[in-house]
Amino acid sequence: MKRTFSLLFVAASLVLLFAECKPSAGGDCTENAKTCDTPTSRFACVNGKYTAQTCKGPGGCKEEKGTTTCDTSKGDVGDPCASENASVCSVDGKSHLRCDQGKLVLVSRCARDGCTNGDNGEGHCGWPYANEGDACKPKPGAPERASGACTEDNKGEMRCKDGKMTKVRACRGDEGCVPLTTGPWCDRSVGQPGDDCDKTQEEFSVACEASHDTMLTCVDGKLGNPVRCGGEGKCYVRTYGKDGFSHYQAECDQSLAKAGEACVKEGGPACSDDLKDKLVCQMGKFVVDTHCKKGCLVHAPDGSTFQCQENAAKAISGGK
Repeated sequence: MKRTFSLLFVAASLVLLFAECKPSAGGDCTENAKTCDTPTSRFACVNGKYTAQTCKGPGGCKEEKGTTTCDTSKGDVGDPCASENASVCSVDGKSHLRCDQGKLVLVSRCARDGCTNGDNGEGHCGWPYANEGDACKPKPGAPERASGACTEDNKGEMRCKDGKMTKVRACRGDEGCVPLTTGPWCDRSVGQPGDDCDKTQEEFSVACEASHDTMLTCVDGKLGNPVRCGGEGKCYVRTYGKDGFSHYQAECDQSLAKAGEACVKEGGPACSDDLKDKLVCQMGKFVVDTHCKKGCLVHAPDGSTFQCQENAAKAISGGK
């Protein structure tokens, strides 16, 4: 009886000792767990405390030389993670995830080549996009655009609003929505009446209509007040680079216009449609500046523009 009691005591002691040694979330530690919790997870030691960590990469969790290795290159939304802000791919390769407060959260979905892992295991999404309603979290201290995304068809821009991805505008220009590491960049050079606009930024204060016959201008934060572009170039888009971005500026060729017609550039000249008058833009309307006896020249032979033919002829002959 005494022997049986002793054996039971020893067995109970071993169970207690094992329970004390088995890592658990929040337990004190000085190093990572020496054994895997599962083939795809372990407990990592972070700031002196055990933290659950997902190991769903190809290498999984392995026990080697008295410690464990964990391939964290892949995971799923909601999985536990130990390295704050670490970037990984989803197991199916269709999403880009980030470690946020101990859980993997969705950064973006990935089109085309999907999500790929670099040499350091970090996840990268070449063509990120989001669906309306996807969960999101703004990046601390970063502009709102940095937490945005393009729609899957690259024709719309999404922003993170109240924890959900929300489509904020259509990107109707030829370039559509361009995904950049700093956030989506939307080509708004083409628009429709009612689209949002920003009068303080030249690029977003005007847009061509789809027909390219007219330009829309910004009124109370919305595109409207169409202006006819009667010149040969109609409404066209000028592309230029600035601050590391491509910009798409709508321009209206009003080299030919009608007196009384709305105009875009104050003080800008034009010839009348019938080429009889030289016009000038004043207070948003074209007015007759000069009646031309021999007609108005958009491009005069002397290289000047918008000249009455008789004046251009005098300039060439030296005023004789």
